[in-house]
Amino acid sequence: MSLPRAAGAQAPDLISRAEAQVNAGNYGAAIAALEATGPLPDRGAEQRRLWALAMAHAYAGRPRAALPFLEKLVSLAPGNASYRLELAAALDKAGQTDRARYHYDLTRGGRLPASLAQEVDRRIDRIDRARIWEGRFHLAFAPESNAARRTAAETIVIGDLPFRLHPSSREQPAKGIEIGLGLAALPRLGDDLRLRLGGSLDARLYDGGAPDDIQARTELGLLHFGDRNRRLGGGLTFGHRRIASEPYSTSRGVYLTWGQALDAKALTNLTVTLIREQTEYARRAVPEETRSLLAASLSRIVAPRLQLSLGLLLDRTDSAVASQAGTGRAVTMTARYAFRGGLLADLSVTVGDQDRDGPDSLLGIVRSDRRQSVELRLTHRDWAVGGFAPVLELGIERQRSTNTLYSYDNKRALIGVTRRF
Repeated sequence: MSLPRAAGAQAPDLISRAEAQVNAGNYGAAIAALEATGPLPDRGAEQRRLWALAMAHAYAGRPRAALPFLEKLVSLAPGNASYRLELAAALDKAGQTDRARYHYDLTRGGRLPASLAQEVDRRIDRIDRARIWEGRFHLAFAPESNAARRTAAETIVIGDLPFRLHPSSREQPAKGIEIGLGLAALPRLGDDLRLRLGGSLDARLYDGGAPDDIQARTELGLLHFGDRNRRLGGGLTFGHRRIASEPYSTSRGVYLTWGQALDAKALTNLTVTLIREQTEYARRAVPEETRSLLAASLSRIVAPRLQLSLGLLLDRTDSAVASQAGTGRAVTMTARYAFRGGLLADLSVTVGDQDRDGPDSLLGIVRSDRRQSVELRLTHRDWAVGGFAPVLELGIERQRSTNTLYSYDNKRALIGVTRRF
């Protein structure tokens, strides 16, 4: 393929000669000339130079050498589907298939020709079927204004008598460390069928302003692939939770998940998950609970640099104690935008409520909670080292309840690194 020129860009003659050398197969001379030129102040000319360098390395069979130039191009022009598609192809050839899949997926928002869109679908399907492991790692420093989600009220009224709350039962700041680790094996059982065997550990460890919270979970399930990005899965889960270094609860459950593209170009995808889980608490005074949950997510790739999603959550908790049983609802709206220069921003807004079935035994109040939260997540694609990307999260959460003990405000910041592999 001949190298396309950036529309309206007036590149120096040296770049034009280098482009001609690339088209003629003289890759070494083109690379030497373009690297000797160095970065150019004109954005259009610099994008032409980087594109020629990337293509010279790619055509010469050196996809890894092409990656730095393609990464820079995607940062400079995140809405350019051609740059992102070439980056995905280079990552694919270099063995970084998960990152390749991410960028292949985003190119769907660039209105690709039908034949090229079909090829992208084929490559994504190949990556999905070839994957035998899934994993994630997350480590962050997370200060919070009210990590334990306690009330700011100083007194509560029981009957007609006011009672002053101990300072340890009220809102207080805490500094914490968040650790998340997950790994799942996907051995092949057939052309379209995989076994899923996984485990995860998520921990929040605080400096004393809030109790430590550690959760471990294992999973055994099946995953089936189909046309139009369809995924059907189901299985069993087992969990254990410890709070303040003491056993808190154990759980066992079943889940069923289904997802599929709603259009031929896979720009819009729907995922639905059903979970039914039983939880037993370490304290014998707390009865067993059964929770049924329905979660649905509708996502849309608007453009290579913009993705939108809408999530709906419905849950029902059944318990022998009416004050623990209840129904909850939540709606989450999320937008991800890639700014020119490499900055990625995710903005999420959640609104939810939960209503209990009956009054509690202490205050005689039927609890009803209303919660709102806003979270901004920032990362920079050019700052990743060894696949680990720095993350900054800022969040505000507010809950108002008919029971003052459960009303709270919390502000949190998170600074850390994350990786999915």
